Amino acid sequence: MRIPYLDHFGLVDEPYSTSPNPRYLYVSPTHNLALEKTKWTIAAKRGLALCFGPVGTGKTTLARELAQRLEDDPSVFYVFITNPNFPTPNQLLRAIVQEFEVPQTSKRYLDLLNIFKAHLMTQAVQEGKTLVLIIDEAQTLTGPLLELVRQLMNYETNDQKFLQVVLFAQEEFRTRLHHPRYRNLVNRTAMSSTLEPLSPSESVAMLRHRWLIAGGHEFPFADEALALLYAHSRGVPRTQVILADNALLAAFLAGEKTISAEVIRQVVADRGLPDTEPAPTRMVKKSGGPTTAARRAG
Repeated sequence: MRIPYLDHFGLVDEPYSTSPNPRYLYVSPTHNLALEKTKWTIAAKRGLALCFGPVGTGKTTLARELAQRLEDDPSVFYVFITNPNFPTPNQLLRAIVQEFEVPQTSKRYLDLLNIFKAHLMTQAVQEGKTLVLIIDEAQTLTGPLLELVRQLMNYETNDQKFLQVVLFAQEEFRTRLHHPRYRNLVNRTAMSSTLEPLSPSESVAMLRHRWLIAGGHEFPFADEALALLYAHSRGVPRTQVILADNALLAAFLAGEKTISAEVIRQVVADRGLPDTEPAPTRMVKKSGGPTTAARRAG
């Protein structure tokens, strides 16, 4: 089914879909820094890289962008696991072994670990391959699964890790890693990055970027609408994309070609969910003067 507002706005594709398509990724400075740091960790074969970020800041899209860039390098073999919450370490290990196309297998967990270790050694040392395991939604990994990841990080020579691991996770995962039981895993972390919400100027650039990629010409959002959209999204890209998409549909249904602030207000009111509540105000008392309200930065 064709999206109803595409012809109305002269678009070839849907500009504000929430699907994690790297083609629509707007690489902000914080996204670019995370991507470059992660690529360096892989190239240097340092082992473990972590990328944290609040919900909706683009971790999955960035993970897919990383995978796409690795695909262009014939010396790299990567595996991308999008749903790592396996019931047992044995099942996670079997999934990893299968995805890395290891020719041997075993029903015994310890034997399978040794088989995988031998495969990594052959590929990394003898064949000169860079083997990369990318895990999205890493905050869903249980303690036993993280222990398996730690074990895989032990496979190394004096100058390189056999397996490069990149974990993309929500901020709650960082809190978990402060527990003493994860000290050994933390000590193996070579690089860590954090995705932040976009600034107002970055938000406008992101929306314009996606509009152009989708074949759009005249950008339909009024300045007041963009300011209001930012206030209600707090700079979170996924929320901005959802509101922008809803706004295009609302304008289409009203026969309008411009997205006004009033359209954004109506979209936010219709949504009525906590992700579009503007940042709370805090009271700032000026010295010798009245108390004033100040808006927290998103």
